[in-house]
Amino acid sequence: MNCVCPLVLVVLSLWPERAAARGPPPGPSRASPDPRAELEGAFLLTRSLLVDTRQLAAQLRDKFPVDGDHSLDSLPTLAMSAGALGALQLPGMLTRLRADLLSYLRHVQWLRRTGGPPLRTLEPELGVLQARLDRLLRRLQLLMSGLALPQVPPEPPTPPLAPPASAWGGIRAAHAVLGGLHLTLDWAVRGLLLLKTRL
Repeated sequence: MNCVCPLVLVVLSLWPERAAARGPPPGPSRASPDPRAELEGAFLLTRSLLVDTRQLAAQLRDKFPVDGDHSLDSLPTLAMSAGALGALQLPGMLTRLRADLLSYLRHVQWLRRTGGPPLRTLEPELGVLQARLDRLLRRLQLLMSGLALPQVPPEPPTPPLAPPASAWGGIRAAHAVLGGLHLTLDWAVRGLLLLKTRL
């Protein structure tokens, strides 16, 4: 009996070390994403979306030709001229690009809901455009998080867009949306290509 008590005390004194030894082995540390690789991914998605938008805009012109330029007051203005690309900074560009693309996503959704019968013939293509816009926006958000850029506060709710007054109005709105998105993506491709060389 006298031998058992010291043995129990020895076992208890070793228990914390044994429990720690049986703990799960430390997992491999996750490497932080390479900003250059993330930026390259965003650039490729933007370039692909630019091609899709150009093709859809050409398809719209073939089906519903409209003379002149078209605009909507609710669309964002072009972020920057080509001559100002040299002074471009990554944080400002990503923030502005994401805000503009969110606006265009909202307008594409609006066209699909209220564009009228003529635009229903382009419904599959508009649906694909919306999905790819959403994918690019998610990639931009991941890139901004990976670069530890300040989080952009959510914008206040915007009033819903009024439906076009006619089917013709829906066609003109589609020309404006696709034309503006094309210009924005063209600017973004040029800017991202330039910024890739600075990282």
